[in-house]
Amino acid sequence: MSVINKMLQDLEQRQPAQVTASNNSKVPAAASRRSPMYIGMVLLLLLVLLVGFWFSKNQQLQAEPANATNPDAAVRAEPRQPAPKQSEQHSTDQAAPAAIIAALDTTNTAANALSESTTASAVAAPAENAAVNLAAIITAEPAKPTEPTAPAPLVVVAAEEAALSAVARPQASVDKQPLSVAARQHNMQLRANASEAAGDTSAAIVIWQQIVALQPAEAEGYLNLARLWLKQQQIVTASQVLLQARQNGVVNAEINMQLAQLAVRQGQWQQALEFLSDQFELAAEPEYFGFKATVLQQLEQHAAALGWYQRLQQLQPEQGRWSLGAAVASEQLGQPLQAHQYYLHAWQYRQALSVSSHNFIQQRLKATEP
Repeated sequence: MSVINKMLQDLEQRQPAQVTASNNSKVPAAASRRSPMYIGMVLLLLLVLLVGFWFSKNQQLQAEPANATNPDAAVRAEPRQPAPKQSEQHSTDQAAPAAIIAALDTTNTAANALSESTTASAVAAPAENAAVNLAAIITAEPAKPTEPTAPAPLVVVAAEEAALSAVARPQASVDKQPLSVAARQHNMQLRANASEAAGDTSAAIVIWQQIVALQPAEAEGYLNLARLWLKQQQIVTASQVLLQARQNGVVNAEINMQLAQLAVRQGQWQQALEFLSDQFELAAEPEYFGFKATVLQQLEQHAAALGWYQRLQQLQPEQGRWSLGAAVASEQLGQPLQAHQYYLHAWQYRQALSVSSHNFIQQRLKATEP
């Protein structure tokens, strides 16, 4: 701004001198009319200089943020705007008033030349500024932050994986094989045992009923179901379950013996004997035939009972209970010597017998002693 003020002062000092010289030399009226044209040209030149100065300052302000964000761009852009160039620009601006004063003293030819040079400088200044702007843009362009492009492939991959999983899920359900009947029954048995262990007998009964419906020819379901009903003191219901097993063609010594035991609990010894058939092997079911011998003895069929006790004593001689049963049956048949021998054998293997049985054997040994 100091340069512009100095230029205006020089113009004011110059105009009176020009008027005095024109009056003394008696310049024609046509020369006085050229003064406004010179003033307009000077103002135009000042405007061009102001525009160039503004563009240069604006370019510096734009380059500073770019240099702050990108040090490499600042290093590259630094040689393009050296300090000596700014001093040269300042010296050029200071020399401008002298050039303007010299231009006012020239002739019309000089004025035309000045106008042409002014036009050329006006065209050159924006071109230079444009070149500077283009260079700054090219230099600062790498410093612009680029938008991250990594998330896009990740989203695509996630979408593809979701699609693949959605397609593979039905395939996995299709390939899944259904459980076999044995596997289903095993799982149901585990559930029934767990319910019984938890004290929920009713739930266990329901599960065993489902197992019986699933496998009606298996004895295990009937036996466990009858056991649970007996646990709830439902003797009649337990008997009905076991009879249903016999009606369904289930042949099992345990089912027959449980039916006989239920009949004995009700005092029906003869009916109990009817459940204890001879269709099983003695070696496979000794307990079954031992209970049958006991029922026969209670029905006073001592000969039949003695026959079964003798067979059992031969099969399992270490079992003192079979010898004790044979001794009692022999004594009932009027054979004391044979009974004494069986009592001696029972006393020899008395470890598994009760204390009351021990006392009874001692008494009968003395009673049957020859």
